[in-house]
This record gives sequence, structure tokens and C-alpha cells, in this order.
Amino acid sequence: MNLSLMLALILLIHSYSALGGRAQRRQRQADERLRPYIGRVEPEKLCELLSCYSPMGSWCQVVQENGVLQPKCVCPHSCPRQRAPVCSVLGKTYENECLLHKEACRKRRRIGLAHSGHCLVPKSKCTEEELGQFPYRLLDWFLLLSRMGASYTPAAVPQSCLSHTQRIQLAKQRFLLLDKNKDGVLSRRDLRKLYYKKMPLEHCATPFFQSCDRNMNKKVTLREWAGCLVDRSETWFYHFMSVKMGSHKLCPTIKEKHELLRLF
Repeated sequence: MNLSLMLALILLIHSYSALGGRAQRRQRQADERLRPYIGRVEPEKLCELLSCYSPMGSWCQVVQENGVLQPKCVCPHSCPRQRAPVCSVLGKTYENECLLHKEACRKRRRIGLAHSGHCLVPKSKCTEEELGQFPYRLLDWFLLLSRMGASYTPAAVPQSCLSHTQRIQLAKQRFLLLDKNKDGVLSRRDLRKLYYKKMPLEHCATPFFQSCDRNMNKKVTLREWAGCLVDRSETWFYHFMSVKMGSHKLCPTIKEKHELLRLF
């Protein structure tokens, strides 16, 4: 086995062990705080007070141990068929809370409960028209993010006046910021770092990035990223301007010296 790969695996195992150990320690502390009240207070009431850290994704249930009913954090193996919908903090509706924790345990992650009942705002389906304009809106958003701070000026040129080279540079800058481990590709974990909720047309984010992965290896290279963002945004913009304005040119001229214009 390659030495660097072996070291990476050791570090990964160590990080998971550290996270697991921390969660187990917090769980023991939570259990200890309630232990003096077991047998004196209804276990259902104690369950309401018990925070579950380990196993990851678990929830509190009343179980019998040594003939005594007590609260314990467990992962459900099966769930009742009763319909008591709940909404998670991730915006997904589950038929009941048990199913929420069953999935959380399977994925080994904490999924918080937002409220009882169906999620109030179901996710919109991304239309073909919205998917077409998404890369242009996303580049617009990236441009705004890059200009935030001391160098921001309201007089800065809009994206419609940027050259192809400047758009490529903007896309590359955002790629490098998202590629935290510097392996030259964006994984699903890297793309999760985008703040979808603040992104324009955020419900189109997942289908768009899936379409960028041309070889379907669940990773997006810089070439795929730039082609998706820049080429498709320009295609949409030129078509939009031709239909709406009769010309795809919004700015009179874009001189070559603008190629060196600082984006941020």
C-alpha cells in the first residue's frame, strides 16, 4: 500500500475515533447527571431531559435494565407504521420521529427535529428554465462574495461586463477556496460548504452540480467546474439578451486591459 495513502487512512481512523470518544464521554456525563433521579422520577420525564450524543443519531427511549425502567439513548432498528409526521432541520419530512432517528443512526449524524408535522415549505422542483440560468446567477453570487470587504466598491462592473477570461478566473478562485484538501477535485463534501440557503435558485444547486460531473465519478474537476459555470452561463446570457434586447452585448466594449482587473 502507498505510504501516503496508509498515513491518510490512519489519520482518518484517528479523527473518527476522537469524535466517537468525545461523543461517548459527553453521553456518559449526561447519563450521570440523571442517574440520581432514576427510580424517583418517571423515566418518560427523564427522557425529555436527556440529550443524546452517542450512538450518533440516537434518541431517548425508556428501557428496562436489571428490572428498572430507565432512560437510554438508542438507535431504533424498527419503527411503527403510525403516521405522526415530523420535519427535520434539514427540511425533510419523516412519517414519524422514529424514522428520523433511524436514518440519522444509519448515516451516523445528528439530525435535529425542527417541528412536528410536515415541513412547511416543500422543496421546489428546479425547472429547465431555472436550471439554464442557474450558472449565471451563481457566478453573480460568487462575484458579490469576492468583492465583499475592504475592496468592495458600488461602482464595480457587473458580471455582464466581465470578459470570458475574468469569468474563468472567478470560477477558478471559488474552486480553490472550496477545495480544502487541495486534491484538485470537488467532492460532495466540498460542495456542501456552499451556503445553499443564501444562494439564488438554491433548489437548483444539486441537479446543477450533478450535471457538471460528466464522467459521473461523484467528483468535479476544475475543467468540469469552469465549463459548467462559465460556458453555460455565457450561453444562457447571450441567448437571454438576444431574445430580450435583440443583442447579446450589454456593455459597449470590453478592452483587453480589463483582463487584469482585480476581482477582489
